[in-house]
Amino acid sequence: MFPDWLDGVIANVFTVFRDDGAFDEGGQRRFLDALAARGGISAYFVRSGMGQMYAYDADDVRRMVALACTHLRGHAPVLAGTSGIWDGDRDRRPDPEAYTRDAAALSRYAAEQGAAAAVLTMPDAFAAGDAAEATRRTQGYLEAVSAAAGIPILLYQPPGTDPLFQVTAESIRTYAGIPGVSGIKVSTADAGYMLDLCWATRDLDLVYITGNETAFYAGLCMGSTAVIGQGACINPQVLGAVQQRFRAGDHGGAMEAQYAANRLVRGIPNPVWFFKTYLAEQGYAMGATSRREPGQASVAPLSPERYAQAKRLLEEELARYL
Repeated sequence: MFPDWLDGVIANVFTVFRDDGAFDEGGQRRFLDALAARGGISAYFVRSGMGQMYAYDADDVRRMVALACTHLRGHAPVLAGTSGIWDGDRDRRPDPEAYTRDAAALSRYAAEQGAAAAVLTMPDAFAAGDAAEATRRTQGYLEAVSAAAGIPILLYQPPGTDPLFQVTAESIRTYAGIPGVSGIKVSTADAGYMLDLCWATRDLDLVYITGNETAFYAGLCMGSTAVIGQGACINPQVLGAVQQRFRAGDHGGAMEAQYAANRLVRGIPNPVWFFKTYLAEQGYAMGATSRREPGQASVAPLSPERYAQAKRLLEEELARYL
């Protein structure tokens, strides 16, 4: 039986930075307050992909986890991204033993702070000659971290994961058999791939989290219980309506809400900058600065006209679901 916090809309918390790139603890608390006030969120995932996980060092991870666990205690569970430290550059991979030690230590720290789970990306920080070696290395890594963590482990396959380390219908059963591994988020809208993974684990105690919100309705049809995507921060009520209507047997209504969620994904470019700017307008003071990550081009702020269009779209769609 999966825990309650693995059901519903899980916010992939955006990280608030100062203009000089330093972690902004005050701004981060206000960001969490804004999410809590808007409602519709079942759990908070910090050091997420959209939270710029590759821009974190170990101290950043500890500060974010401690802040979120303290600030949200008694309100909602915190899922902590505790993968080893790596900037995502495959030409500059970390030492595998150091990466594993980092992940184990950060996962233990998250448990001590009260996190409900540790979230580990598929470890394509490692090198592997073929898929079989990648599976063995992933299994060893997960076993080592899970043994140290003492809390449930969620796997996360972000967009662009090295194909050798991407889960398959075969490897996912191996990972699901590791004590402590409780769920997986896969960032895909490929319904065929999702079905293969969900079918392979249908008899196992592993939660499938839809990792591309445009496919939440499809994921629900395959047994998914939760969703993580940009809308989990920006418009959780719309994604919540997809799930609520689906479970009520209102498939037409669920598809309608899914279409609204898809419109918002398409209609809100640069969602992290947009949402921080929008929340600042609502009285939650914070900057919209992002850190530069390897291999990622800078994203320019929206023009005033484009921002106004995105804001109008968000408020029009939200009005239907609040």
